[in-house]
Amino acid sequence: MSDIKKNKLKNEEYKIWKKSIPLLYNHISSFKPKFDTRFDDILKFDKRFTFTNKIIPDKEKGLLSTSALYSQGSDIYEIDCALPLGAFYKSSEETGKEQLPDPDYGDAFRQVEKTSLKSTWNFPGENIIKMDYTGGPQRDSCLLAMSSNGSLAWFKKDVKVPVHIMQEIMGPGTSFSSIHSSRNSNSLTISDFALSDDLETLVKCQSTVGEEESILKIADNSGKPGEVLRKINVPATVTHSVRFFDNHLFATCSDDNVTRFWDTRTNDKALWTLQDPNHGKILSFDVSKVLDTLFATGSDTGIVKVWDVRAVAAATEDFTNRQNGQDPIQKELISLYHSGGDDVVDLQFSPTSSSEFLTVGGSGNIYHWDMEYFFSEFDDDNADVDDLDLATVEALQKQCLRFLHTGGSRRSIGAKGKRNTVAWHPVIDSLVGTVDTDSLITVYKPFSGREQDDDNDEIEGKDEAQEKDAETAKGAD
Repeated sequence: MSDIKKNKLKNEEYKIWKKSIPLLYNHISSFKPKFDTRFDDILKFDKRFTFTNKIIPDKEKGLLSTSALYSQGSDIYEIDCALPLGAFYKSSEETGKEQLPDPDYGDAFRQVEKTSLKSTWNFPGENIIKMDYTGGPQRDSCLLAMSSNGSLAWFKKDVKVPVHIMQEIMGPGTSFSSIHSSRNSNSLTISDFALSDDLETLVKCQSTVGEEESILKIADNSGKPGEVLRKINVPATVTHSVRFFDNHLFATCSDDNVTRFWDTRTNDKALWTLQDPNHGKILSFDVSKVLDTLFATGSDTGIVKVWDVRAVAAATEDFTNRQNGQDPIQKELISLYHSGGDDVVDLQFSPTSSSEFLTVGGSGNIYHWDMEYFFSEFDDDNADVDDLDLATVEALQKQCLRFLHTGGSRRSIGAKGKRNTVAWHPVIDSLVGTVDTDSLITVYKPFSGREQDDDNDEIEGKDEAQEKDAETAKGAD
């Protein structure tokens, strides 16, 4: 009886989510690579994914070529991807231009499907947990990779081994299988890094579980990549995320649910802090690439909060409005949630949109959010979001959640963490790539249309009937 009740509940939840989230795609392709090196158990290796900024349109063939970077253990592979240009290019009816040929929507990896991949780069003896593609041949390096012990490597085009290394000497028991996954309690070292907007400065955070503080390292990423300029001790057990707002302002997020804001030019004290003790432990954090005043946090209870850094800073300095007479009242712009309390293990703003971001659940589901409706309905001239009733909050959730990618539940395979396994394309709008534990790579562009509610359909049907009746009456007259 218990199983029957659970299944009924799941069915009802599915109906609700299916009604509000269309499971359609403008494009989707999957590819499971073969390698020139034999792996005994591919499930044991960490896998990470990101895109390069390469794009080559070919109107004659109807293709838009790009490439993706996929890491497995210490190896990094560059994989060519030929997308249907029609899915990312306005139609001839809208532009008045020549008609594009009909593309094949499932064959983005046709060029590499039958070949065995050879690694493009290698971080010898290390396990890669994060990658950041930084640019083209005009830079000294084009790719930055972090290993599980916190070491960083800079790679250059056509040079397989790192051209610079920022080495962390760790003990024999400090390796871990993924960067800050709430489902991986054996992780002993937590690391992350971020680059300033001008790519001149790097900040790396590193923590060892069980110790009473974390270490921030501010390093050069220009003249002498990896040279440590300053070190800052953070009074937190684990600092798991770091992100830049601009060339100097950056923030760190820790497992004490405190987000600290820093400036690379000032002393070793945080400029201000955001404390959010409610709704569980914060696991993920990111800053908008387009609107650098926006940032968001995600918790292990499935709560996603979007904040304005200006409001957070102003509340810190406002000594007339305090809770308990001491702590500042810092309020998020909007609070959203994952279905079923699915923990938010990763969060990434779109690099091409001012209103879109995605979140990754511990289940592997990828939630696509769009804040455009919220921004239009609740601007400075409209009602305060604090006064919203439950029905309006639920309507906001429905409007902001634009798409849900489940990957057919494949992304729930295995116990590996899902952080850094999903990435936006830096140039192609709305293109997202993922890699699963079993090395299946998927690229897709969501379809952001919506099914109409039954109530709306009924209303529209009544309106049409009334219009027909009026036309009939007019004709009779």
